[in-house]
Amino acid sequence: MQFSSLFSLLIAAAVVVANPTVSNVLEARSADGQVDVLKRSGCGSTGPLGPGHYKWWIVASCTPGAPMTCEATDATGCVPGDPSKIGSLEVDDPNDTTQYAVAQFQSSVGFICPANGQVRCEANFEDNYDGPNYSLRVF
Repeated sequence: MQFSSLFSLLIAAAVVVANPTVSNVLEARSADGQVDVLKRSGCGSTGPLGPGHYKWWIVASCTPGAPMTCEATDATGCVPGDPSKIGSLEVDDPNDTTQYAVAQFQSSVGFICPANGQVRCEANFEDNYDGPNYSLRVF
């Protein structure tokens, strides 16, 4: 009995270590707001994103003042995406579009979580059909 309890505890700890703390995002939207992706890829990412749109975004909660990262990953959600396909990554306030961070041809951009505790992480791809090869996450 002690062995199985210890084994269960070790497995639970391994799962927590393997999955970084992420925001509670479950939905990605295309630029025109007409397409939703309601699925989770690996490592807390939302995606893979869909075809036909070059701009995709997620809204994520975060702890005010905490250092965070907006990342466009590959379709699996765990590996940084090909930066040559990412025109820009932008982090802004989803309510008034105050920009907190931007990076061109990068797969991630760091930012400090604003006082309202919510950001939009947006990827602008070089081609309308790059989306299925990517997922988005904030961590």
